Amino acid sequence: MKRSWKQTLGLAFVVAAATFLGTTTAIWATAQDRANVVPGMKVLLDNGCVRVQYHDVAVGQKVPMHAHPNYVVYSLNAFRARITLPGGEQRISERKAGEAYWNPALTHAVENIGSTEIHNLIVELKPGGKCE
Repeated sequence: MKRSWKQTLGLAFVVAAATFLGTTTAIWATAQDRANVVPGMKVLLDNGCVRVQYHDVAVGQKVPMHAHPNYVVYSLNAFRARITLPGGEQRISERKAGEAYWNPALTHAVENIGSTEIHNLIVELKPGGKCE
């Protein structure tokens, strides 16, 4: 996938934001790591401070319940998804291409209910991470 200058700038923003946001003490191990429930998840960077991932969710695909520590998302394209929380509460997430947003530690399942694939860059801040 060829990236535009906006996508490259967005990735740089997400990585820079994660670097300066510090660490979190949130406990997020109550659900599976996304890497364990989605075979082939693309990890772009993984160190003591952050894990940067490329999320790719096909139209109609469901991602099982999984957890994230505090994290930043950069949407590479517009999408519409159903988010289901552990207690069964659901909400709809609609994002625009080029949008960056923050999420506190979260356990959820995701279903792509839109007409386009979901392509996101995720930067997870590791609890107690060693940032150097």
